[in-house]
Amino acid sequence: MQAVWYGRDVLEQGRDPLDRIRDRLDDLSPNDQRVADAVLRDPTGVAFLSADALAATAGVSKAAVVRFGARLGYGGFTGLQTALRGGIRERLDETPSATTSGETLVQRWLSAVETDLRTVASGTTPEALERAATLLESGEGWIHVFGQRASAAVAEYAYFLINPMLPNVVRVEAGESALADRLIGIGPEDRLLAFTFRRYAKVTTDVAAFFQEAGAPVVLVTDSPAAPAAKHATETLVCADDSPAPFPTAVTGIFLVELLAATLLERNPDSIGRRLDDAERAWGRFGTYGGEAVDTDPT
Repeated sequence: MQAVWYGRDVLEQGRDPLDRIRDRLDDLSPNDQRVADAVLRDPTGVAFLSADALAATAGVSKAAVVRFGARLGYGGFTGLQTALRGGIRERLDETPSATTSGETLVQRWLSAVETDLRTVASGTTPEALERAATLLESGEGWIHVFGQRASAAVAEYAYFLINPMLPNVVRVEAGESALADRLIGIGPEDRLLAFTFRRYAKVTTDVAAFFQEAGAPVVLVTDSPAAPAAKHATETLVCADDSPAPFPTAVTGIFLVELLAATLLERNPDSIGRRLDDAERAWGRFGTYGGEAVDTDPT
């Protein structure tokens, strides 16, 4: 097996390391597969991780990480990291620069995000949205909305949209004591709407597993079907991020949240309409918002 790998390397110099890993997935040992999964889930993060950190993420030893880089033909983990960083630079270079195309940063970024949004729109079926909406509407318990670190802002927005639409929606805080207290008594009548984007927060996977074990449905919004929490999800909505930037965009996650909220409204226009009217009255009564916009036109 290893001899075949090294034989290929002579012909594959300069190939994208992610393509090399994907081509060899069927030949990998169990330890190598764990490392490969971690690299493919978050190549940008791995490009700047230590070997110890990647080993902890993949659940293998540091020596296994080093051997993986060597078997790919990079001499070890340092060589693999160099190749991953080179891949990041190449993806950035594929975007026309302002000096060669006349495009501004705003225009280049808009083009990348538009591509991502079209990918999500074409890959998200109405049936998947309907299944996710059905799960959230089912049950008489609580709908728990959870996301940590990079995913927390999208989870907060989801709570803001869905809380006025459905009863018993709660935003779960990520602190250890608050999280444990909130999850006491979880059962099949409850539901979880979870968000996790690379680099995937371990606690989100743990929370999804906790709900699955309790028999409660899990709707997961993530950027990859291979995300660790996906194996615990009842329904997974994927907002792929293929933009050339070295950091992920949250735009596609927000887009999926709004699609999910719109699906809920289309399914229940009367009941959700009444709840939204009630919400507007409550917000008006307690001065939640500042009133009409101020006209700043001096004319």
